[in-house]
Amino acid sequence: MRRILMAVTMALLSAVLGAQAANDPSRAAILDAARAPVTKEFARPIRFVVKRLRRDGDWAFLLATMQNVHGRPISYVGTSLADADAHGMVSHDYAALLRHEYDHWKLVTYAIGPSDEVWDTWPTDHGAPPALFAR
Repeated sequence: MRRILMAVTMALLSAVLGAQAANDPSRAAILDAARAPVTKEFARPIRFVVKRLRRDGDWAFLLATMQNVHGRPISYVGTSLADADAHGMVSHDYAALLRHEYDHWKLVTYAIGPSDEVWDTWPTDHGAPPALFAR
């Protein structure tokens, strides 16, 4: 009984917070749209390990850990962030804010390797729903 109650509670929380299920068709489209600047920066394919992916209407927020295609932490060598990485000033995280417009997901803003929660100002700066960023 306890397991059933826990499963129902988790399902309800996911629905309320707009968490994207792994089999949600919009999930792949959101991740693909979010991946463009990362692929450009690293000049190689990057995998996302999703920490948070939430959707509220036409808005989506992604927080993910970046990995190489072998599942290892990404290397900043050869990127514009190499020096910052050498000084421990970047993370392996990636955050993106997207908006659904004209049948596709458009990247509004993003942060590669943020060392703090840069998305705290995104609701004010971009008009995104604050609930997207709730922990």
